Amino acid sequence: MRDNSNFLKKFISSTIRNILLSVLIFCLFISIFEIILRTTHLFGAKISWTEPDPILGWRYTPGRNYWYNKENNHPIIGKLNSYGWRDKEWSLKKPQNSYRIAVLGDSFVEAFQVELDNTFLALTEHQLNDNHDAKVELMNFGRSGFTQTEELLVLKNEISRFFPDMVILFFLPGNDIEEISKETSSNLGRPFYHISDTEELILDTSFAKAREFKIRSFINIVKQHSALISLLTERYIAYKKQKQAKTKINKTVTRRIDGSSSLCTANPDKAYLRSYHLNKILIKAMSEYCREKGINFMLVVIETKAYIPEIEEKYKSVHPTFNTNFFEDDLMNYAKLLNIEYLGLQRIFRQYYNTSGTFLHWKVGEEYGHWNYQGHKLVANTLSNKLKSIVYLKKQGV
Repeated sequence: MRDNSNFLKKFISSTIRNILLSVLIFCLFISIFEIILRTTHLFGAKISWTEPDPILGWRYTPGRNYWYNKENNHPIIGKLNSYGWRDKEWSLKKPQNSYRIAVLGDSFVEAFQVELDNTFLALTEHQLNDNHDAKVELMNFGRSGFTQTEELLVLKNEISRFFPDMVILFFLPGNDIEEISKETSSNLGRPFYHISDTEELILDTSFAKAREFKIRSFINIVKQHSALISLLTERYIAYKKQKQAKTKINKTVTRRIDGSSSLCTANPDKAYLRSYHLNKILIKAMSEYCREKGINFMLVVIETKAYIPEIEEKYKSVHPTFNTNFFEDDLMNYAKLLNIEYLGLQRIFRQYYNTSGTFLHWKVGEEYGHWNYQGHKLVANTLSNKLKSIVYLKKQGV
């Protein structure tokens, strides 16, 4: 009996030692792998610089370092400012004798694809300050995935604290339309505005109560300190997006034109028409808010890939009524109705491409991505020319 008892004790003791040793080896392996991921960025790994937000869905973590390796042929590194935006450091109080411009938009404004000094914002600021005595400051409030929903919230809750003289909104035909409404969006983990029977805007942030948001908030505690967890989370999100994409109708122009592109034809998709109507209502709300605060407001419409003649021809071969300049012209008329400043990039990009034959976007496989260095230069030249007279008149008190 005693022998059995001793054997049992030895067995338990040996089992515990083996388990502890296995745990130790596993932890050591994970630690070594974590160090490798941090130092080499293997598999594109990096420590997350984002965090869940109960209003916006997610935001960037103030003061965190970033490492971005997409589209460009080398990684883009830097540090978010203390307010959580991809820009230089700001002062809350506007500097004396300065003209402060807050710029809203999505990943085109955020511009992680080029170094900070090569973004159209930095280039525009440099050009304006070279031509004017008064200091001009452009502030980057761009974030990947933004629509006018998040942009209106940021305008009211964050930008207003900096007392800008002007707000510029960059509108992207496509994503801005698709993601603005639950009816057309593939991502429901974000805020949405609804229009009441009395034409009032009602904010819906019910996503923050969902289980998925709570899980992401919990995981984020670890993700902020682990390249491995950040990588696994990123791959899971990419897998979900790929799965969602497979369930969608194939949107290649070789079959038919649907989604937001259908708005450029004589047979627009009704669901996307409703989403586009909501885009306009939110743009109007932003312009009215700025007008009440004495802030100048400008709408900039980003070009679609159909500025390239070959792509335009593909669309026209599917639907002869396809109008390459639809969004530029339609929103120009809307800007006139709202009495706000306006700038369209579609024809400017077309003219530049026809003249130089230079691609203005990064090429990702067969797709066109964000602006490359030349694209940012073109936007900067165009925007600075537009702003020169506005800034000059402001300086003169006109």
